[in-house]
Amino acid sequence: MKKVLLAFFALTLVAGALVPAQAGPTPGGITSDGVEYVNFVPFDQATSTGATIVGKYMYLTSWKNLSIYDISDPEAPARTGFAEWGTGKPGDSPFEFENEQVATNGKILLMSESLPNNILHIWDVEDKTNPVEIATLDGAGDHTASCILDCRWSVGSDGTLVDLKDPAKPVVQKKSWHDSVGIKQGAHDVWEYKPGFILVSTLEEPFMAVDMRNPLKPKVLGYGVNPRPRSQGGFLFHSGLWPNGGKDNFVLMQGEDNANPRCDKTANGPFMTFDARTVNKDHTFRLIDRYALDNGTFTDGKPPVNGLGCSAHWFTTQPSYSNGGIVAVAWYEHGTRFLNVTDSGKIEEKGWFLPYGGSTSAAYFVNKEIVYAVDYTRGIDILRWVGK
Repeated sequence: MKKVLLAFFALTLVAGALVPAQAGPTPGGITSDGVEYVNFVPFDQATSTGATIVGKYMYLTSWKNLSIYDISDPEAPARTGFAEWGTGKPGDSPFEFENEQVATNGKILLMSESLPNNILHIWDVEDKTNPVEIATLDGAGDHTASCILDCRWSVGSDGTLVDLKDPAKPVVQKKSWHDSVGIKQGAHDVWEYKPGFILVSTLEEPFMAVDMRNPLKPKVLGYGVNPRPRSQGGFLFHSGLWPNGGKDNFVLMQGEDNANPRCDKTANGPFMTFDARTVNKDHTFRLIDRYALDNGTFTDGKPPVNGLGCSAHWFTTQPSYSNGGIVAVAWYEHGTRFLNVTDSGKIEEKGWFLPYGGSTSAAYFVNKEIVYAVDYTRGIDILRWVGK
């Protein structure tokens, strides 16, 4: 009987290895077809916010700490370095909010603390086992701060421009670079789509592509109008990508509108595509499509109510993305959504992962299949995209 049972279990294991995971409940949440649940990394549970991957390392920040992971094995990331906030100069807070956009080139890393203080923290992360804070800059804690030109400069979402030629001695060069490009109502994020060129996700005004190769003399290259800004009961531009170094046909933008317990497809933060094919002629990105979600029963992949809001959040494209393809989008209590952008710029959902008790902040393609879903309440859910 023992031999029979052993043979049965062996056959079961072999069969399980040959048959793809089925959609439905998993240890971490519910998946649709095309999405497999792989693993869970709990080390940074509670307030894990954002990450950046450089080479074989991932740099993750929360409201309380910095962690560095070796992701040589993407399905089993290993934490190599760790540092808690509040260990720098006297008076540093152990709670630092929020650093959504983790700016690093793998050598230095910026922590932009907008609350409770207004401080830009500069960290030396060359030693992946021992990250060290090397400088602080009072008054430069914009909501997000982004590296450009290999972290030679920091461009802040609130208008602060910082010279990082000597990272240990950062210098504010121009208090408001917003003035140079005509931003009057603020921005949420800056993303460098190729060296010296940025997308600016604005709060109310059209988003813009800007040539920042000379950061003291920025030049606007094009604008994209928000289809329903906050002043009209809509959303802000939260973040954006122009894939393939600005050569792609479409700019991908995401809107944010928080604290809505119920979804409103016309008002809540959507995922959007904008046409970039004629921007060199008329300096305009035109809206092609936008995709928003509604509430459901949880088992259908949609929560009945929301906490942080029915809004898209940080997203990345699959490495093979080119003039269309798969995008992984964090969507707060709606988890991670896998969207396909067609070659005409239309958006269609292809799969999803809805975590138990989660609120997903960011979704990162590590390779063509593995996605890290960074969750405010859970930590990191590791997913595999096997859909088409």
